[in-house]
Amino acid sequence: MKRNAFIVFLLAMLLITGCQKLVARRDESQVVEFANKMSKGEYTLKIYRLDYPETPSERDIFYEKFSVLMSKMVAHNKDINLIIPFELYQDIKNIGKRDVREVEKIYYKPASELTEEEKEFINSKIDIKYPENAGIFQEYLNKQVYYWLNYLKREKEYDPSNYYTELDKMKMVEEIFESRKMISKTFEPIENDFIIEVNSSNIEEAGKTGLPLYTESIFGKEEDILSSVIILKRAPWETLITDKIVLTEGMITENIKDYEFGVRVINIADPTSLVENLENEEKGLKIKDLKNFKVIKPKEVILKKASVRETEKERDILKIGNGNTQWRIN
Repeated sequence: MKRNAFIVFLLAMLLITGCQKLVARRDESQVVEFANKMSKGEYTLKIYRLDYPETPSERDIFYEKFSVLMSKMVAHNKDINLIIPFELYQDIKNIGKRDVREVEKIYYKPASELTEEEKEFINSKIDIKYPENAGIFQEYLNKQVYYWLNYLKREKEYDPSNYYTELDKMKMVEEIFESRKMISKTFEPIENDFIIEVNSSNIEEAGKTGLPLYTESIFGKEEDILSSVIILKRAPWETLITDKIVLTEGMITENIKDYEFGVRVINIADPTSLVENLENEEKGLKIKDLKNFKVIKPKEVILKKASVRETEKERDILKIGNGNTQWRIN
């Protein structure tokens, strides 16, 4: 019986030790100072989570609407807290670098550099005719060209007897770059309004951006994440990570001294539906203000060495000899 109790005790100690980085005790909190001198008190962070469609055609429609929202935010100098998936963030950044979206890279890559796995993927998506005596590279180059013509809604221009070149492909992609460049330009001024939704496979890469993260869990990678603000989708208790602010959706966070923060997430399918609410959103807590803070470390108490009283020197005693001197008052 005693042995079982001892094992339970050891397991409990291991659990506490392993979780001490993430679990806030009731008596633990951080003292922070916000750059905008945010008043102490209770706040609710209202965030809109944008759905990113799967297919290229649906994404084009999404980008048109998303561009309208971002343009309005920039033009009217308004901020809205927005959650976007990491893939959307990457796509917007790629556009700014005159690159294609993540899912399009397989059709942008030189046909001669495609792997067998990539060729199989293209075969599963595109079934067209091409010159009978075309080499293996020509076959996939024609399929890539067809993808971009189809994207531009000009698939009828595809000629199965034509030997397309990489230059033909690049001309089509250039058209697409031009049509998308405004998205990147409107994104840059409001980048600090965004929170990136991540998972276990991309949390480290997304964390390098420094933008706040929205995630199911930290996945034990808290020390590899540069983001200063992390929002958990759910958690059984408050989470405390040194030098970071960690909030949880649907929970009041009280481990920041003199502050209480709640989180409310609203799913949005159509970005333009937020345009009408721009005026009302101005008064709420903004993520760009929340992430600009510094942690105030407690001052170290330096204990001075207690002074040691030196041993008193023995007093000299004045010795008066027995002489004939007499003291008297006349």
